Amino acid sequence: MQATVAAELKRAESTRQSILHCAFSGRLVPQDPNDEPASVLLERIKAEKIAAGAAAIRAGGKRGRKPKGAANQDTLLVSVAET
Repeated sequence: MQATVAAELKRAESTRQSILHCAFSGRLVPQDPNDEPASVLLERIKAEKIAAGAAAIRAGGKRGRKPKGAANQDTLLVSVAET
């Protein structure tokens, strides 16, 4: 039984590697010749992220920063909870 399990695990790993190879070489599903290349898609995504970040800055939001007074509110909440 152990030999069977070991053989099946080896076969499963081989199948996994084969599927990954086919996926990364574009042979897993039919390819549409009208699709843009991955490099173009990645550049477009990068440009959209940059534009979204610039829009957030223009809107006045700064990611990761608490508004003024937020630290004091947190301290107040902790001190009220402790009493």
